[in-house]
Amino acid sequence: MRAETLLAEAAAALLAAGISNGRQEAGWLLAQVLGEQPLTAQPCSGGTPLAPAVVARFNALLARRLAGEPLQYILGDVDFHCVNLLVGPGVLIPRPETEQLVDFALALYPGAGAICDLCTGSGAIALALAARLPGVAVTGVDLSPEALVWARRNGERLALANAQFLLGDLFAPLPAAARFAMITANPPYVTAAEYEHLEAVVKDYEPQLALVAPERGLAVIRRIVEGARRRLLSGGWLLCEIGEEQGGEVGDILTACGYAAVAIRQDYAGKDRVAVARWPGGAED
Repeated sequence: MRAETLLAEAAAALLAAGISNGRQEAGWLLAQVLGEQPLTAQPCSGGTPLAPAVVARFNALLARRLAGEPLQYILGDVDFHCVNLLVGPGVLIPRPETEQLVDFALALYPGAGAICDLCTGSGAIALALAARLPGVAVTGVDLSPEALVWARRNGERLALANAQFLLGDLFAPLPAAARFAMITANPPYVTAAEYEHLEAVVKDYEPQLALVAPERGLAVIRRIVEGARRRLLSGGWLLCEIGEEQGGEVGDILTACGYAAVAIRQDYAGKDRVAVARWPGGAED
């Protein structure tokens, strides 16, 4: 079978399964099999017929995608901001809107002091910041042992000596004396009701622990806001990804906890996505 025929048949099957960019995904899957860059994986119809082993491998990957598995898990990696990250079962797939949190963080970083990234997952935010700020110590923390495996693999693969990862619940695994110029977080903030209506590609494959939080999705955000007061240096910044309907409540929580310069930033789609605030005083005891 020639590549063009294989791609056309795969694209039709993906489109029939409700995957709107079926042709593009078919190209990515074939690139994975051939070891090519995705953008060059569109062989012309006059090319050499593909070996049966290649076709079999492609069809195996296609079957996984048609069954609903996320494309990023099948490909094994994803580009995020300035880094390429390994991802797979047990870790949340980094989203494009989270890249904007990194941009906000880079713009607000005061120029000195360590950074802590909570609910780090694959290490996406922590490693992007470590790559862009090579002289800054960045610590990522996550409650999930499965997620930390991916974060540490990514840190080793990117050879970022200024990034480390700790296993534990939010601030608990940090040294008692650790203080930070910036704390970032992409915590679980989906409500139980919202979770039931998520797409199957998310709900059936990505870890619920990284998505859902009690108290209308605000429980973990509230703990981060309260705990960061004891970990931020004077003038330090807190940036936390939030749900698009949570901006008002999160802003109120930050203000009630004594933060200054409270703002809710929008994502590329114009939806509330990142809460930003500055801690005005020294770290609390």
